[in-house]
Amino acid sequence: MASLASAPSGFANRWRDAIGAYPDRCYWIVAVLLYGMVAIYAAHGHFLYQTSRDLWQHLAAVDALIENPWNPKNPFLPGQEGSRHFHPYWVGMAMLARLMGWNGWQAIAAGGFVTATLLVVGIRAFALSFFRDRWAPMALMMAMALGWSFPISHTGFHSIETLIEGLAYPAVLLIALSLLLWALVIQALARPAAALIVTPLTALMFATHQLGAGIGFMVAGAFILLWPHSCWRNRLTVILAMTVGLGLAALWPYHNPFVAMVKTGNATWTGGINFYAPTRLFLILFPSSLGLIGLWQPECRRRAWPIMASIAGFGLLFATGAYGVLVATRFAPPLVLMLQIGLAGLILMLARRWSAMSDAKQLGWFTFASLCIAWHLMVTISYLMIETGDNAKRGNAYAQAQRLTADIPDQQPVAAWDVVAWPVVATGQRVMSVPWPEPMITDLAVRQKDLEALFRPELTRSQRLVITRKWGVKTLIVDSDGPLRREMPKNLLATLRRQSVRMRTAGPLFRFDLE
Repeated sequence: MASLASAPSGFANRWRDAIGAYPDRCYWIVAVLLYGMVAIYAAHGHFLYQTSRDLWQHLAAVDALIENPWNPKNPFLPGQEGSRHFHPYWVGMAMLARLMGWNGWQAIAAGGFVTATLLVVGIRAFALSFFRDRWAPMALMMAMALGWSFPISHTGFHSIETLIEGLAYPAVLLIALSLLLWALVIQALARPAAALIVTPLTALMFATHQLGAGIGFMVAGAFILLWPHSCWRNRLTVILAMTVGLGLAALWPYHNPFVAMVKTGNATWTGGINFYAPTRLFLILFPSSLGLIGLWQPECRRRAWPIMASIAGFGLLFATGAYGVLVATRFAPPLVLMLQIGLAGLILMLARRWSAMSDAKQLGWFTFASLCIAWHLMVTISYLMIETGDNAKRGNAYAQAQRLTADIPDQQPVAAWDVVAWPVVATGQRVMSVPWPEPMITDLAVRQKDLEALFRPELTRSQRLVITRKWGVKTLIVDSDGPLRREMPKNLLATLRRQSVRMRTAGPLFRFDLE
């Protein structure tokens, strides 16, 4: 039986030849369509019923910077205390918003298009530098977009599901900048003049997002040490360029990134998704783990050592989360990205060898890829349908928080329990505490301890007032569905209703005025 590659010539062959002659053009067309649609979708807001979205804290920070970029107020608490969210990315978008007359929502929407552009450019630059193949950008983009078995939506990942919710997030920007950094490092190892661009890029990355930058620097370090065909003088030149960049980042006027990195803000925080269940591990790492096959191919093996070292490093760091290291889960996304780089190599290898394969192998690989993509699309559609239903049921958390706090002065804090604090601060209202680590808030652990005590149902009204008056709070806000990934205490809503002088509701959110 004739192989698929030996099909009669005709329109199909002419179409294949036409496509093959323009790999760069094909990449830009698909990339603009894919990430352009994601940017448009993200700009219109997505599943705003979720009180736990990072969007809310970013919106609060951007609004504070738009109001006064030179001396912004803390976006979460009353006063002028600094914030790690006052980084070059949001300061730049806030300046642009002031120039264009935008509000915070519009600035974040524009940031999504900036990030999408940098992501498309970064994928292309790195793929060409690493694989030295004209089709590599397309292969890497497809691996990053489709190399998933489940629609993971979590900050730090680069899945389409994550991007439609948080394309403008600094974490996504750092993925794009990291891809650019790795491409520049590879080029600088051959031509040291490229290190001149490495310095400002390093400074921008570290001043914007220390964890994301650290991940990017780890991979860059692996390339510096293990990339073939480079002398030690060039390697030391790149190290010096990155070191100077880190020094420049320390000059950022809003906060010292090194200080923000070493401060925990709230070391007692225990939130987060359990990524270590066997089923969840499989969903995270398949089919991207097939990238190990691509990295081990003879045509890629010598260049693959930096990626293999990064996989080992991120894998070990991710594993520490099973022993209580809070930040460990943030190493799952770069682990998947490294594997997807290998998956792109596997795609390129199959494309090169396709015509020499037997019909059985062609059919096997084609069927496997089709099933993986079809499964991912089916599960994604189901996920989006469920989220759409939940969104319609619960309503817009931002609008609900706005209705509940409209008559309260912005600088008068309210006690918003757990992740309800995030849509509350997005409206401009300050709170008693925020539930996630914020290194620039020095007394956050004390605030959070008092906040948790405040919502214990066994407290009397007088005991509750002692806590609220300590922090200047008169109003409590709680989600009737309870805190994130914890059970709602029995009789809490009924107790707060009895002890308050007024109660109001907006969707699932309850407001209790104690005074």
